[in-house]
Amino acid sequence: MWSKLERWRPTVYMLVEYYFSDVNLATTDHLMRYINNDPDGYVPISVVVSFKKIKALISSNSQLASLLRNSAKLVVSEDGKKVRRQHPLTESDMEELQSRIIVAENLPEDHCHQNLMKIFSAVGSVKTIRTCQPQTSNGGAISSSRTVKAEGMLFSNKLHAFVEYESIELAEKAVAELNDEGNWRNGLKVRLLLRRTGKSAQVRVKKVGHEGETNCKEDDASTSELKQPNEKHLEDRSQHTNVQSNELAVSPIGHFLIYICFFQWLLFETEKGPPVHKI
Repeated sequence: MWSKLERWRPTVYMLVEYYFSDVNLATTDHLMRYINNDPDGYVPISVVVSFKKIKALISSNSQLASLLRNSAKLVVSEDGKKVRRQHPLTESDMEELQSRIIVAENLPEDHCHQNLMKIFSAVGSVKTIRTCQPQTSNGGAISSSRTVKAEGMLFSNKLHAFVEYESIELAEKAVAELNDEGNWRNGLKVRLLLRRTGKSAQVRVKKVGHEGETNCKEDDASTSELKQPNEKHLEDRSQHTNVQSNELAVSPIGHFLIYICFFQWLLFETEKGPPVHKI
């Protein structure tokens, strides 16, 4: 068993270290909820083991804890029940990082790392590019219409990428120069991940998150497959709200039919004349 684990050790390192990486924590919020709730920034090992790709390689919490003790980027607690980053991200670090990231949609058909790097580095130095594939529904089909809304942000279930620039100024320049204004329907759309006010004060955006795993790629290597737990919850709430709205709302055609029925009834009553009372 341990020989198998030793064989998968580099893969486990790559996956878990990616989950705790700057770009993943900056663009998802699942692990950040645990990090923010722990005074030392730890995440339960059981949470990491529950991720799909980790679960396929690791059979217990203790096995993962033993493997991660040798990681140069992660720290395992003494009892082996929790794991955290070697160098935690402060709130100011996170805001600065998110301010350097843009969200790009309507990517070109050839969206390999090399081509995307060519497009986005035209305005300046790019540190990382994380491409996210559409999420699938429970039936396995891709739902391109599904969206996840958050304060000031909108993540569609389309192919999109997170691009991290070297500076905030370069990210703002990318938004100003790379948007395809001439093709508003299918052209490249670029926006800041974290918007700032006119006074340049950074506004922390609460993201409705991906779990620790998504259908995303950082650079050219596939990293994680993160399902978005909150998306289904939001979608169910949205569908429930729509059903209620449809029950209460009457369409214009419905109003028209009501008017027709009313006039037919009025015409019928008029033709009948006044009621006749027998003496």
